[in-house]
Amino acid sequence: MRFDIYCTVIDNYGDIGVCWRLARQLVAEYGSEYGCEVHLWVNDDGWQAARQLIGELPQVPAPTHAEGVTVSAWSLAHDAEDCTGDVLIEGFGCTLPGAALAQLAARTHKPVWINLEYFSAEDWVPNFHLQSGFDWERGATRWFFFPGVHAHSGGILRERELIAQRDPAQTQTPNSNQFWVLCFAYAHAPYAEWLDALAIKQDTPIVIDLCGQQTQLAVAQLNPAAYPNVTVRNVPFVSQPKFDALLRQADVLWVRGEDSLARALWSGRPFVWHIYPQAENAHHAKLLAWLAHYAQPFPALLREALVDVYLAWNGVTNAALLGEAWRRLMRQWDDWQQYSWLRRNQFAQAPDLAQRLMAFVKAQSF
Repeated sequence: MRFDIYCTVIDNYGDIGVCWRLARQLVAEYGSEYGCEVHLWVNDDGWQAARQLIGELPQVPAPTHAEGVTVSAWSLAHDAEDCTGDVLIEGFGCTLPGAALAQLAARTHKPVWINLEYFSAEDWVPNFHLQSGFDWERGATRWFFFPGVHAHSGGILRERELIAQRDPAQTQTPNSNQFWVLCFAYAHAPYAEWLDALAIKQDTPIVIDLCGQQTQLAVAQLNPAAYPNVTVRNVPFVSQPKFDALLRQADVLWVRGEDSLARALWSGRPFVWHIYPQAENAHHAKLLAWLAHYAQPFPALLREALVDVYLAWNGVTNAALLGEAWRRLMRQWDDWQQYSWLRRNQFAQAPDLAQRLMAFVKAQSF
C-alpha cells in the first residue's frame, strides 16, 4: 500500500510538520503489517524550510530516503513514474502539481484520493468529515478528512508509543526551584503584556525558553533584562522528537498552530494555544470551539480563568486583561496540572488520526 502525500509549505512549519509526522507514523506503525510505503512531496518553494525539519534533505531537491519515507520536490513528479500511489493525500487542500493531476486522470484504477483538512473542534465537523465529491475532469472521487475531537472526525495525530513516554510521576512540577515556561507563538502575540504577567507570578525564578524566530525577535525587543526574576533563553531549531521532549519537561507551555497544539495536549502539561489567524477573525470561532470542548470538565474557576487567558492572548479580548486573568489562573495551578493530565489521558482513549485514516482506506479498496 503506497501513500503519496503532497504538502505545501507556506509561511510556517505547521503544514509540513503534520505531513512529516503522518508520513513517519504510517511507515513505522503500518509498514510491516500492510507494507506501507510513503512518498512525501514538498513544493519546491518550501524545500529549504522542509530541510530545517528533515535534516537529511540535500540543498538541491532530490529524492531522499529519510526515516523510512521518500521525500521529493514537486518538480520531480512526472508521468513516467508513479506519483499518485494507492492512497493520494492532499495536505490541507493544496493544489496538486500538474503531473499528479494528469496521472490521476489517466489511471484506470483510481487511488483513494483524500483531502486532509485542518483541525477543528467546531460542531459542523462531524457532518462534513468523510463527505466526498466527484472530480469529473479526473474521473475520481475525492474524500474530505477532517481532524478533530468528535467521535466522527479524523482524530488527532498520536504515535502508538507516545503516551508510554510519560511516567505518571511527571504530573508534578519537575523544577521546584524554578518555574519553567516554553513559548512558541506567532509574531503578533501580545508579548509585552505576557511578559509582565509572567514576571509577577511569585518569588520563584522564572526560566523562559523561546522557540521560533518570530517569538525570539519579538521578546528581544522588550528588554527582558528589565525583569530581574526572569531568565530568557533562545532555543535553536530542533527536530520534532527533541521539541516534543522540551514540551514534556517544561511547567507550562504557550504553543502555536495545529501540530504544536497536539503535542502540547499529549505532553500532559498545562498549555495555552495561539491559534493561526484567519481573515475576518474566522479563527475566533475555532478557538472558542476548542475551549468549549477541552475545558468543559474543568472546575468553574479554572475554566473561567483559562478561557480569559486564551481570549486575551489571542486578541479576542483586550490584551491588557491578560495579567489579571493569568493571576487568577495561577491560583488554580494545582488543578490546572491535574486536569491537563486528565484531559490528555481522556483524549488518548480515542483512536488517533493515523488509525482512523487506515481504517477508512482499508474500507475503500483493500
